[in-house]
Amino acid sequence: MLPSENIVAEESAEDGEPRRLGRGWWIAGSVMAVVVAVVVAAALIPVPYVALGPGSVWPLDSQITVVDANSFPSDQPVAFTTVSVGSTSALEAALGWWDKDVDVLPEEAVRGDRSASANRRYNAELMDTSISTAIAVAEGYLGEDVRITTSGAIVREIQADSPAAAVLELDDVIVTVDDQAVDDIGELGTLLQVGGPGASHALGVERPAGSTTRIKVQVVTVAAEDKPERAVIGIVPEDRIVDFDFPIDVTIDSDTVGGPSAGLAFTLAVIDILTPGQLTGGTRVAVTGTIALDGTVGPVGGGSQKATAVRQAGYDVFLVPTSEFELAQAAVGDDVQVIAVDTLEEALAALIDRGGTPAELLPPAAGRGG
Repeated sequence: MLPSENIVAEESAEDGEPRRLGRGWWIAGSVMAVVVAVVVAAALIPVPYVALGPGSVWPLDSQITVVDANSFPSDQPVAFTTVSVGSTSALEAALGWWDKDVDVLPEEAVRGDRSASANRRYNAELMDTSISTAIAVAEGYLGEDVRITTSGAIVREIQADSPAAAVLELDDVIVTVDDQAVDDIGELGTLLQVGGPGASHALGVERPAGSTTRIKVQVVTVAAEDKPERAVIGIVPEDRIVDFDFPIDVTIDSDTVGGPSAGLAFTLAVIDILTPGQLTGGTRVAVTGTIALDGTVGPVGGGSQKATAVRQAGYDVFLVPTSEFELAQAAVGDDVQVIAVDTLEEALAALIDRGGTPAELLPPAAGRGG
């Protein structure tokens, strides 16, 4: 039999006669090599996306230290939750999109306009502020006289196409409005109300933050979408707190975790350790949510991933901001009791209702600060 035109290689057959391989095998091998090369490249080439996955659950027992005051460590301390955040390759991004426990988002959706290093510094600052705020709220709730000194308002977010977008940058510190110092909690918003929407204001801005460099920019307010009578410039500000005077010396070690999402957990844990009994009632309780100086609980994102971590760690109860409730509940089903809270008071009530420290061991509402 004459050899076919497809034959391009040969090898010995069992009878010692040459046996030839078809071009199809050569093509298949070439295709396989290309596929392997593509997979390897996809695994190595970074893409501008970030993967958010389940993180860990940290019980706040050894992280809190109280000096020169009575403390009451809990057998079942409050725990805070984290999300794992990492850059991705093309392959990791593709796998993440198929994983129900992972969210793959564009880098700018997570880091904004900040570089990776700037974002790490930003999250470290948020954690420091969160810790101090949590201690202040906890001690204030327990009736202690906490004194807070502020200096300016940090620009944490800028809305696109807002008046601020043309003149301000992330992490600017607004120190004056029309030459009046911004040196009280929430004062920036109050000073911007002068003249109502449409009024022009001169802002004294510290740029970069922490320096002695000051610039002045002019901005015209607009009406808030939800409250037309309120004047805004399109930013999310954060009071720059330069000093806390705490009656009780409390420290919290957050290790290398950044961001503000442990604020509520820190607050509850400090209240727990400074009061007799167990605020968790012996139940394994995990918590997420920011805390503001007025005791308001704020959203943090990553509710689904944190809920998954809570379920995997075997916790019974998960307190979350109301805006995170549906995602958290969907992630854990009936395995974990998810409770929505919007204030410190609601979080405490939820724990007391489930066997936590009896209400009579907590200070009366009339004497609560924070």
